[in-house]
Amino acid sequence: MDQVELLDLIARINTGDEHIADSRESTSWKALREAEELTDPSLFPPLQEIINTNEGKTKEKRELRNAAYFIYSRLMEKVFSPAEASFFLGRLRVERDKYVLSSLLDRVSDWGRKNLLLPAELDLSPVLALTVEERRSVRHDAVRALSACPGEASRKACAYYLEQKDEKAYQYEIYYANIALQTIGEPPDILLLERFLKSRRPNLKLTAQYAIQYIRERVGMRDKPRETAR
Repeated sequence: MDQVELLDLIARINTGDEHIADSRESTSWKALREAEELTDPSLFPPLQEIINTNEGKTKEKRELRNAAYFIYSRLMEKVFSPAEASFFLGRLRVERDKYVLSSLLDRVSDWGRKNLLLPAELDLSPVLALTVEERRSVRHDAVRALSACPGEASRKACAYYLEQKDEKAYQYEIYYANIALQTIGEPPDILLLERFLKSRRPNLKLTAQYAIQYIRERVGMRDKPRETAR
């Protein structure tokens, strides 16, 4: 698949309302499924070129970049590359539209949900910076995206919200921080999480319970002695 074919795929992903009763028969749905099957790492450079050459605030260019980001992120799940992941994260510094930023962060969250954790040598600061973004929706998505960003800095970003006294004011940040710690949390985080086991907010209580459970399970797996081959 070359750049022309990629642009055709992007155009099909962005096909508008076709008035089809079953969405699975739509051009867009089929194109998205086609994009999810791509496995060729040579597609990263043309995707980067498409993204870089379609800067702009118009609806057409935003939708084009969003579709390219979707293809890029799904390809990353099949053939992960630190260098290509670095480009993707770097786009968080370039994009300013909140909807595009949320879309990018959603893709990073998907990596965490699928246990594709970013290596420590990557610069995660673009995600970390957005965890204190003034725009609430972007901030929430950034905290959730920490689920793919293991490391002390990400855990500190989660701890910042878990330590807030006003549970009501920060309920969504705490909720997403709890979810992130389910994949990146370490034993020292359990003490902070335990506070929410008595929360009157069911979503905070449940996500804290899961985070504690998964942290303990990971530690148990790491500490479990390996059997020697006979």
